[in-house]
Amino acid sequence: MSRFGVSVAIAASLCAGFLWSAQQRPLPATGWAAAFLFLAVEHDVRSMRIPNWLTFGGLAVALGWAGVTGGGELLGQALAGAGIALALLFVPFLMRWLGAGDVKAMMVLGALWGAENLASALFWIIVAGGLLALLLVAGRGELPDLLGRWWRSLWITLSSRHITYFAPAPGSAAGGGLPFAVAIGIGASVHQIWGFPWA
Repeated sequence: MSRFGVSVAIAASLCAGFLWSAQQRPLPATGWAAAFLFLAVEHDVRSMRIPNWLTFGGLAVALGWAGVTGGGELLGQALAGAGIALALLFVPFLMRWLGAGDVKAMMVLGALWGAENLASALFWIIVAGGLLALLLVAGRGELPDLLGRWWRSLWITLSSRHITYFAPAPGSAAGGGLPFAVAIGIGASVHQIWGFPWA
């Protein structure tokens, strides 16, 4: 199967799971979110990036939809959701844990879901991203290197009282990143089934 076929299959599977999970605790604008997630996952799996035309276009549609269907109140909630996504994910972006497309994709979903729903869904999205990253690293046999780098970073940070981080080698699984849109789709689906764990 071609890379395009694989990316479409993964995107379709995640969107089907997202729509199925909406039976429990549906997030607002489920249809719009599913369409956006399909395109974001497909592009991210195929090219390891989420294009600007998709994120900026998605944000414009989300804000326009909010303004038309709910007036100023819903538009304010959409802007707050996008703003919360940017605020919460700006530091991970600066640390290079997330790409700019990942942050902008979460801003689109924040505009569709609102600040409160985004904040609780983000918990599951981060859990899914962490688990996917560990699976990717372990699948390539690089888990001992990852744990060793983290241990050395922690040890030197504590002993020198200066934050120290040993970056992964270029070309390694940890250094190559992962298509975070997959984690977004999985985390959003889990949120619709279980909600926020401490609510």
